[in-house]
Amino acid sequence: MAKYIYLPVPSAEMVEMAEDMASAISIPKTNIMANKVEKGVGKAMYRWINKCLSDMKSTDTVYILLHGNGRADGKQVGAQRNDTFGDGKTWKTYTPTQLASTLGKEGLPTSFVDLHLCACGSGYDGDKLRPWAKRLKDQMSTYSNIKVTGYLGWFSITGTTIRIKDPVNASFHSLEEKAVTF
Repeated sequence: MAKYIYLPVPSAEMVEMAEDMASAISIPKTNIMANKVEKGVGKAMYRWINKCLSDMKSTDTVYILLHGNGRADGKQVGAQRNDTFGDGKTWKTYTPTQLASTLGKEGLPTSFVDLHLCACGSGYDGDKLRPWAKRLKDQMSTYSNIKVTGYLGWFSITGTTIRIKDPVNASFHSLEEKAVTF
């Protein structure tokens, strides 16, 4: 029953956030998982060598770390890539369908159960769209026992704590208090 952090976008910013998160919830830094190549054909080719989620057991927990828009009706989650082109504005974003596909390409076993989407607002139900975490679960139909947890609020991660900030009253809560599971 190990815990892992998965970075779909392994930029310097996301690695630093993952290391802080790992320290806060006692996950070894060796359990931060990411494809070693950030994008393109090289990323796809590296999956032939090492699908970074293929060793997950059904009893493990995986925390996916990305940025969300922090409110309901968000269409994408993502992260800024490393500044490889000098513009500092290159983002990789995912729809629920794209993230589900990426998890499969990285080898997440179909017997997997406990997935957490650590993206701001991933648990909010909207006027137009269901919560992001629910839409991700719906796209993972081959995972018969999967439970996807999203969060109601904004993530605040330091090396000692992870808290969820309520954007309405600016109060802070534990992950468990603001978690919604689908």
